[in-house]
Amino acid sequence: MDKDSAISSDLEETLQGHRRGGDSSGTLVVSDQEGYVGDSITFKGRNLPANERFEIKWKTTDGRWGVLKANEVVGAQYHPRTETVATVTTDGSGAFDEEWTVAQDYGGEHRIEVVDGDSTVATATFTILPHFELDRTEAPLGDFFTITGHGIGPNVVTNNYQVAWDNGNVGFMTGVMNRGTATARIRAVGPPGKHTLQVWRNYRGVPYLQNNTQSPYGPVADGRQSQWTVEVTEPEVEPRTAWLDDQLDENPISIHYPEIDEETDAELSISPSSGQPGTSAFITGENFPANEEVDLIWYRHEGHRVKGIPITPEPKPDMLPTVTTDDNGTFQTEFTIPQGEGSTRPITAAVEGREIAVTGFMMQPSIETFSPTSGPVGTTIEIELSGVGWPVYENAPYFLYDNKPLGYVCGLTDNDGGGVVRLELPASGQPGWHFIDAYPCIFEMQEDEPDFELRPHLSYLDNHPIRPLPAYHMAFKIEE
Repeated sequence: MDKDSAISSDLEETLQGHRRGGDSSGTLVVSDQEGYVGDSITFKGRNLPANERFEIKWKTTDGRWGVLKANEVVGAQYHPRTETVATVTTDGSGAFDEEWTVAQDYGGEHRIEVVDGDSTVATATFTILPHFELDRTEAPLGDFFTITGHGIGPNVVTNNYQVAWDNGNVGFMTGVMNRGTATARIRAVGPPGKHTLQVWRNYRGVPYLQNNTQSPYGPVADGRQSQWTVEVTEPEVEPRTAWLDDQLDENPISIHYPEIDEETDAELSISPSSGQPGTSAFITGENFPANEEVDLIWYRHEGHRVKGIPITPEPKPDMLPTVTTDDNGTFQTEFTIPQGEGSTRPITAAVEGREIAVTGFMMQPSIETFSPTSGPVGTTIEIELSGVGWPVYENAPYFLYDNKPLGYVCGLTDNDGGGVVRLELPASGQPGWHFIDAYPCIFEMQEDEPDFELRPHLSYLDNHPIRPLPAYHMAFKIEE
């Protein structure tokens, strides 16, 4: 047996890997070292085996909010993710050129690998720079400008950007979800004429004013525009005085259900599964005992986190009817969703005092009162909201007046007014229309940085934890 034939198959495989693989066996160069989402770049492979097929791998992350029990927000969480972005074949000299468009992804440095099976044969890096786009530079009074951020985060400094209107801090936007892309809508407030809109950056949640002059992280958008002069025009029709963003169909969160006394074949369902107070809904029961009375029980969540009182689902008798099943053990009854705290409202069904089935209704917020809608300076504006949720990410809508932060309200849960928020504001400003907006915020978060707590979350549309919450929008006219 000669020496070569005595080499074990494992060793031969290892040697073959060294002949063909390893980070130093080939060369990968990217046409640009850094750029923006949407840019076209070219991967240039050289010094590779001729006429062979390789995959190009893109190393990045996945982001989500860490949330415990669909209630307690831990913070932004990121995990490694690898994608195959191209498959290439080298030419006779072991080279390839592959053009690629930078996909929607998080900002920062990304490793690129040329892979042959399990072997990485060449590597390079490319840095995605954050940038922001404004949908228009002119909007009628009361409408919105939309800012879209690309290449945000996940670095603790670069996943929190603040938006300012006329040098006033409106709120923050973040790209925790949606691979570093975030959307924020900023109200076009008066007086009509020219205004400034600007994006800042700071992990503490407030603008760091040296971003573009002395920041160690460089300008906000690394050379692209982050400040705009916009025009607010007179509206052709009067603004709406009280409305919410469109709300999606939702399902209740079962972790917020109470424990029932006994597991049986009985089934309870509700249609629709989500809506505002006042919604007409049908409760249907199946597989219950035949010709039996069934007590339907509505649950509230009661407690107070600031006082240290745990928030738990508690029964509220006499809010729902008692029904009788038919010969097949089924029933259906119609009722009107009452006012109450938002998020999951559990409903149980009890037979002879024992709860044997549970379902839930996802309570969505509503503007119950906004009055009056006009008057002189100093007029007291009365606002009543209902369906404000008890989890921390929906418990504290943050109010702005003409894009200026005013403060937050809370959907209290330690009294019978849980989920119903009442407040009074004095009308202020010059004659004409003024705008009140209440955005979702994160009341409490376990991680300290970035500081997302108790600030208007402007990117709530595509980056808020757990639920697609709406914002509240109102308008008041100052009369002379």
